[in-house]
Amino acid sequence: MEPLLAACIVLPLLVGGQSLTPSEFEAHVDDTLNKVLKCHPQNPGLTVSVVKDGRLLFARGYGITDVSTNTPVTNETLFQIASASKAFAATLLVKQLERHSNLSIYTKVKDLMEPGFGFSTHIRTSNADLRDLMAHTLALPSNSYLRFDSNLTRENLQRRMPYIESVHPFRTSFVYSNLNYALVTYISEKLGGKSWEDLIHEELFQPLGMDSTTFASTTPDFSKVATGYTNGPGSRHVPVSHALTRKWAIWAGSNSVLTNGIDYAKWMNFHLNDGKDKSGLPLLNAKSFAYLHAPHNLITSTGRYFRQPLVPVTTADTSYAFGWKNGYYRGNRILRHTGTTFGYSSLLTLFPDLNLGVFTSMTGQDEHYILRHLLHNFLSDNLLGVTPWLNATTMCSFPNPWYSSISYSHYVIIDRTVSASRPLSEYVGIYHNDAYGEVRVTMEGNDHLVLNYGVASWKLWPKHSHDQFQGEGQGMLFETLDIHQIKFHSSHSKIISVEIITFQSNAPPTFTKMSSNQPISSVLG
Repeated sequence: MEPLLAACIVLPLLVGGQSLTPSEFEAHVDDTLNKVLKCHPQNPGLTVSVVKDGRLLFARGYGITDVSTNTPVTNETLFQIASASKAFAATLLVKQLERHSNLSIYTKVKDLMEPGFGFSTHIRTSNADLRDLMAHTLALPSNSYLRFDSNLTRENLQRRMPYIESVHPFRTSFVYSNLNYALVTYISEKLGGKSWEDLIHEELFQPLGMDSTTFASTTPDFSKVATGYTNGPGSRHVPVSHALTRKWAIWAGSNSVLTNGIDYAKWMNFHLNDGKDKSGLPLLNAKSFAYLHAPHNLITSTGRYFRQPLVPVTTADTSYAFGWKNGYYRGNRILRHTGTTFGYSSLLTLFPDLNLGVFTSMTGQDEHYILRHLLHNFLSDNLLGVTPWLNATTMCSFPNPWYSSISYSHYVIIDRTVSASRPLSEYVGIYHNDAYGEVRVTMEGNDHLVLNYGVASWKLWPKHSHDQFQGEGQGMLFETLDIHQIKFHSSHSKIISVEIITFQSNAPPTFTKMSSNQPISSVLG
């Protein structure tokens, strides 16, 4: 399908003052993209699409969908775009608000929740509105591990909110939070009377002709989805369990969209063409559409690795809109958003004033967003008609020749030889936290502990620090999600609580010990 797709676009496109055809653009970038993917073996598969003036300029797949089958990626292969889903969630909610004369982005969150709803502070409960959710002004951390709780639903999440602690004063900072968009997801469901997935399909996918796009939260078939990979021991590719992908997508508006290069090009054109559908009709009124891209919250820091004088050209974020970041590149205004989840790394960049858009999504990890930035800077320069500051050689050697090194994390091999500070049986029990619910610590055999939280479990291994452990992921988490900061607390020599710092590092939840007995379900096996 890929050659046909490029061939069907015969009109030349004006880029950087020059007429550029799809075949010419492909000639500029295709060989480089192949070389760059080969020198980044941690990323087995890549999809790329580029739009200009409402047309699809380029859509190709690179690499393989599965390291065990070597099936090639095409422009129809689905990838999970993670947090790039937030723009869909914001667009849906703003579209829904148009139908209600008594609602707006300034409607209080509490007015759309069940009676008695509240945040952890009175000022938030009384004043937080839908804009605060979509623009991340609440200063509530993501608390993403809540998703593993078997009892959690989109509806009852609101009952946990009084116990979610803020990390900054209200409306004084940008604290990016998946939790916000979990609430946005539920509010859309309440307004629309259907699941978020059905609403997105009806309100956005169908009018835009995004016929292949679906959701990690609901799809029964992953056969058309590129397998996500994390870096395991020895940088080995570890496939991400479909069960983990599906469970992590419960907060659908924050991360669940599965799409391909062809469909996502339609989404880019929708945002570049003032919110018009495939028939040229506006899906939102002009005022509502403007809300989506307008700056609503200041972002005070620029990307650490892609700024002058470290590199020749700065890529900057300046503010957060609704599911988008505003910024600039080479003096041009951009809208963009990253998406990162287990096994997938995505980035979208729009140049609204130039009617240009670039989308990439890849399997594998991309720590610090390095490869995504490299690809987008290279592709953008080719679109802008300027000499790219990057090429295949420098994208493979980066950060050389500009600076010496970047610190990357590596798979941590757990030391299994350390002895615990006290008999393991003293840690066994049921622990409770008002926001998270129950954590259960059980004995498995006579020589180690297991920590269970909902559908997630970790085998615990003592650390050298007193009453501290690290957890080795079990089942769907094996070699994918270990937790390295677990601290038990004691009083009068007895264990009274466990603090799981990894669950939310800037506001760690503490679980109070409710029972010292081995849970019956564990005893029975």
